Amino acid sequence: MKSPLHHHRGFTLLEVLIALSIFSLIGLAAYRMLDIVIFSQNKVEVHQNKIRSLERAMHIIGADFEQLVNRPVRDNYADELGALLAPHENYAVEFTRQGWRNPLGLPRSQLQRVAYELGNVNTGNDTTGPHLLRHYWTVLDRPQDSEPRTQILLKNIDDLQIRFLDSEGEWQNEWPATLATGNSSKGLPSAFMLDLHSQTAGHIQRLYQLSEISEWQASASNNNPLQVDEEESDLEQSGAENDYEYDDEYDDEYDDEYDDEYDDEYDDDDDDEYDDDPDDF
Repeated sequence: MKSPLHHHRGFTLLEVLIALSIFSLIGLAAYRMLDIVIFSQNKVEVHQNKIRSLERAMHIIGADFEQLVNRPVRDNYADELGALLAPHENYAVEFTRQGWRNPLGLPRSQLQRVAYELGNVNTGNDTTGPHLLRHYWTVLDRPQDSEPRTQILLKNIDDLQIRFLDSEGEWQNEWPATLATGNSSKGLPSAFMLDLHSQTAGHIQRLYQLSEISEWQASASNNNPLQVDEEESDLEQSGAENDYEYDDEYDDEYDDEYDDEYDDEYDDDDDDEYDDDPDDF
């Protein structure tokens, strides 16, 4: 006698197709969600990098302007240049600042000559810009072969304006400036107003007040410029005699956080003649 047949029933073709369709929709939705998350993360990182670059640039500019000193220099042809000149040649402003830190203990001054310019940068066969460029010299009184080193602080800057607050409370577009009384300005201004327009960050305005040492020099220079020059020379020779709180804060707060990122962002794009070594600040 034959045993009854057992029929084993499986999935039909229609059921398999429906299951595949459901799993495909779930996979597609998960991929789209993951793609959106990765895209958003990349956008946030790019925005954070721009904000960090902007904060770093504003801090460097503030450290320069707020530590301005009344120390004239001599150019490559031994002609005297004032402590603050704006504009000067191709630079929007050129001046002498104090507090140039010296971690390696090199035999040099703690004073530094810096200049700011809105210009283009040659990178290989391409020219990019305009960018906010910071130039600095390794010596104050320059020999004939002395050339500035250049750093890119901010990219894609459309406009740069710098104004100076004189002793009469008036804003001047140039320095030395002619005061309302008809006399020429002496010494240093009381404050700086920086206006720039970035293609990424829009309009940026900053007000910088001179440090106490700079204010004292600005006041003393109106009474006895020769004495200020002599005391400034003593300050230069003393090297690290004075500790500058602003630069110490910069060392602790900004060096570790921003230097590596700043180097990675600019070193690959810039030409070798552009120096982005943060240790020189």
